[in-house]
Amino acid sequence: MRSIILILSFSFLCGTNIPFKVGESLNYKASFSGIDAATGRLEVLGIEKINNVSTYHVRFSANTHGFANFLFPIRDVIDLWLDENSLVPIRVKKNISEGKYEKKSESDLSQNQGFAIVRNDTISMGMGTHSPYSLFYFFRNKNLSKIDGEIFSTIDGKKITPLKMKVTDGIKIRVPIGEFNCTKVTPMRIDKKKFKNEATMSIWFSNDKHRYPVKIWLKMKFGAFVLKLDEITN
Repeated sequence: MRSIILILSFSFLCGTNIPFKVGESLNYKASFSGIDAATGRLEVLGIEKINNVSTYHVRFSANTHGFANFLFPIRDVIDLWLDENSLVPIRVKKNISEGKYEKKSESDLSQNQGFAIVRNDTISMGMGTHSPYSLFYFFRNKNLSKIDGEIFSTIDGKKITPLKMKVTDGIKIRVPIGEFNCTKVTPMRIDKKKFKNEATMSIWFSNDKHRYPVKIWLKMKFGAFVLKLDEITN
């Protein structure tokens, strides 16, 4: 039954009015565990063919600077290749460096066939499975009020996690680039493990035609990372 719901939700939510283009760069001022000493960036690098699928190559990166580099250096780069029409991930490449923790991984997602190849292992998954980071772009193309309560699956490494979307509209926030009316989307875990109903991410999208992710809160391995939009280039 859950597979049927996921397929129907995926079909209903896919759109074609993509509110971003190649060359867009969203630059963020960021803090890690309350220390304002980091930057982040979301970039649309180009259109590339991956496994015969036309994709947007997008990148999320985060870096500490100054004194934070001595306390807890962060050098994270996540590359994603998103289906040009549906914005679901086809390939995810992660290069994570947080303090002494380092990890590299690459995953190929066969959305139509329902499996992913992760470190030469085959992982079964449902249609429309996401990386947590692909949600930064996927939700920009959606009517966010209609996804409240919807369940999506995400894949991180070899782990598939169902997430229930909690949507809060009419939030006004100020970030370095200015003030925005936003809709907040928080994916909530719903499994029966000890992190039940714990949020690992919240995204505030601007309520305009661009649907910019104006603010992003991420629970990382060793603390909370908060990004606030500082500059937009196209």
